[in-house]
Amino acid sequence: MAVDEREITPAQRSSGLAKALSVIISPKAAFEQLAAMPAWGWAAIIGIALTLGAVLLSLHAQSHLVSVMQDQRIAQMPSEQQAAARTQLAKFASLSSIFIIIGALVGPWLAWLIAAVVFIIAAALGGGTATFGRAWVAAVNCYIVYGIAGLVNAIILSLRDPSTVNSMADVMSLPSLAMIVHPGIKLTAFLFNYNVLYIWYYVVVAIALYIMLKLSRTAAIVTAVLYSLIWALYLYATAK
Repeated sequence: MAVDEREITPAQRSSGLAKALSVIISPKAAFEQLAAMPAWGWAAIIGIALTLGAVLLSLHAQSHLVSVMQDQRIAQMPSEQQAAARTQLAKFASLSSIFIIIGALVGPWLAWLIAAVVFIIAAALGGGTATFGRAWVAAVNCYIVYGIAGLVNAIILSLRDPSTVNSMADVMSLPSLAMIVHPGIKLTAFLFNYNVLYIWYYVVVAIALYIMLKLSRTAAIVTAVLYSLIWALYLYATAK
């Protein structure tokens, strides 16, 4: 249904940039505005900028980790294959940073798509408004908070000596329960998904689902929890 221009308040007419930034400090008001006048362009720019900034800040540490992981894989090869593998990797060593940066530019789009699909399914099952447009706007705008979390993590990581980053656990710098219980790498990755800033992101997701996709409060909260488990299990599965 189209929005009647006469029913839109001056606050709802605020720019896409203002709406995107208000997601950070006043998500309820932001998503009320976005529900009336959807916008995601500025949110996408901010999200990609935050992700790219995080990658650039942590590039030395990430590159070192890639090198360590490659060395570990080569060490598991038969001795007669190791020299050839090292020669092959040396040819592409200069490109590793480029691939990391490309990942920062492409990654947010994949994250938005996954989030939008989850939101649509939740809305369809929970009796909400299951439209891709609303789900996409919610996903892209929520991602700003996730991007901030990534940037803060990268800032902390950049203060460390890159040579100390030898596993995925070393990359996970935000305070989480994993720092207290000191589990294995996979459980560390799972628990890292529940650091303070990521939890903030999932709270914002619940607010977006409630306001933009018209889910009940309970359904919005349950969906946000299940959505968080998807990413926690992904981190668990990919941790090495």
